[in-house]
Amino acid sequence: MNEPTFYTLPLAPQDLVSIYKEKQENDNYVLYVDYVKTREKLSAEHTIIYLANTNFKAAFTAVDEDLIKAYLSSEFLIDCPVLSRVISNILRIRLDHPLNGLDEQLLNVFPMELIHEFINNNYDLVEELIESIQSVVPFALENVHKHMDQETKDIEADLSEYVSSIVVTDKPTKIGPNIARLLTSCWDAFLLVMQRRGLSEGYNKALYNDAPKYNGADLFYVLNQTKITEQVLSIFPPWFFQTIDIKPMEEDEEIDIDADNKE
Repeated sequence: MNEPTFYTLPLAPQDLVSIYKEKQENDNYVLYVDYVKTREKLSAEHTIIYLANTNFKAAFTAVDEDLIKAYLSSEFLIDCPVLSRVISNILRIRLDHPLNGLDEQLLNVFPMELIHEFINNNYDLVEELIESIQSVVPFALENVHKHMDQETKDIEADLSEYVSSIVVTDKPTKIGPNIARLLTSCWDAFLLVMQRRGLSEGYNKALYNDAPKYNGADLFYVLNQTKITEQVLSIFPPWFFQTIDIKPMEEDEEIDIDADNKE
């Protein structure tokens, strides 16, 4: 297998043409970015914007604190599983959970000492991210309930009661729409947050809303398309739903935090 070519952003015109051609021929094309050289020309924020505008799935030789914060807060959606997994590592360390073998491979991209430094420097941001992950549960259930007819809502008494207790706030947030990328790339991080912190009593509609921020789609549509909604429903006990056929977790089945990362 050939070693990937690492590019500096913004791309030279001749590189852009050849890369778009390759992307047309390969739906799974990944643009490998030399982040150190890119930072000589672009800020972290403009790196995210550039990738969003060119619509490339990206990977980085390294990341820094600025890039992680830009990714979390940006209104521009980008596809970068490496960044999502680095953030998953940050969440694991913040929640006192060990890294597995695959996660440890990312320490060459963002080392352990930088993870601790990031948490110390951005404690409130990390806590807001955790709260935002907790909030996907009430948001998803409220939308599932909203799309039911009245007869089904009457049958789903427990769901209806739960939805009636959801607290919706509207306050400034430092977390942007890439929360959807994080959830789809790092379901194990969601499970860890649920295990350590539990679900939230509500959600912030500044983040969780029906704005078409996801390539013309809204967040609930994305959660459905990526089966996140189905997985959220599956964490509830089997008696909770009456009309929704979801495979429940067994009583003695433990949440496997590393399920999505096992070889």
